[in-house]
Amino acid sequence: MAQHRIGATRVTVANTGQTFACPAGELILDAGLEAGIGLPHNCRGGACGTCKSQILEGEVDHGWVMSFAISDEEKAAGKCLICQSRPLTPTLVIRTDNAVAGAEETPPAPIEARGQVIAAEPVTPSIRRLVVALPPGVRFRYRAGMHVEIRTPGVAKARTYSIATAPDDEGLPPDGLLELFVTRHDNGQASGWLHGAERLGAPIDLHGPYGSFRLPHDARGPALCLAGGSGLAPVLSIVRRALASGHPDPLTLILSVRDRSELFALDALHTLARRHANFSYVVTLTRGAEGPSGWRRGRVPEWLAEAMPDLAGWWVLAAGPPAFVDACVAAARALGATADHILTDSFTATTP
Repeated sequence: MAQHRIGATRVTVANTGQTFACPAGELILDAGLEAGIGLPHNCRGGACGTCKSQILEGEVDHGWVMSFAISDEEKAAGKCLICQSRPLTPTLVIRTDNAVAGAEETPPAPIEARGQVIAAEPVTPSIRRLVVALPPGVRFRYRAGMHVEIRTPGVAKARTYSIATAPDDEGLPPDGLLELFVTRHDNGQASGWLHGAERLGAPIDLHGPYGSFRLPHDARGPALCLAGGSGLAPVLSIVRRALASGHPDPLTLILSVRDRSELFALDALHTLARRHANFSYVVTLTRGAEGPSGWRRGRVPEWLAEAMPDLAGWWVLAAGPPAFVDACVAAARALGATADHILTDSFTATTP
């Protein structure tokens, strides 16, 4: 199919009636975010399906996508992933499957920034804590739960890493510092480079922020936050911000890891629990020996019903590997949590 040769496509989001111009050759999601429209998204790599949309009018070039995120049958039925799709017609009308953020929660426009790694320390055998200092004067605005893309040498596609730091009242990182928890993957070029000892003091290129994972600013009622491994990073940012903003209702965080060697940031969780009476946390180990009193043993869905038998009216946030997130969502739904109160951040690989 030949691409159109017009200067830009007029894209309309049927959910809200908002419109924006998408320059020729630009991805629909990128153009929408640059226009200040809160389109739902997460991985920006054609893998998670968060940005899946129905094409109501017009045509797109689907680009590269993973079959488990969108099937050929769905594409034939008019679905697309706007993070990888480019318009082929002068006008395009889409309806996103997931909700578009309201005007009061429109995500900040992404920017390019070069920071410096001022802390690079292993916190578990597979996770390294990085702290990136942004240059003075760079106003990197973000929302709790969002992530940044990092470009690494020899890797064509940027990788995404969630921000654990909570933004201040202006949406800026306190003291210009961003805290990241980077999991090293087998044969992972990007994570391997970031885990290198020579990263300390090195410059690092960031692009962002991105992501739709959040606790709505007007959320009322108790919240259950489920974190698998480095999925703690966005959850920690959200919890920190909610508590700093005076969220009055109970906030419970469950951190699931394989064994004690994979635990990290317990000091941060303990600090929050000491400072805020409405916050509590639980550690669960899926393998290894029993932990101290108060810790759990086993996967979250195995014992959640015993600990929290009724989640009706609760907000549920789950972040981590796809299998962990999917299992937690299924367990929460079975205990009465409704779909509109469940928010997820699934750490899906974004490379073919």
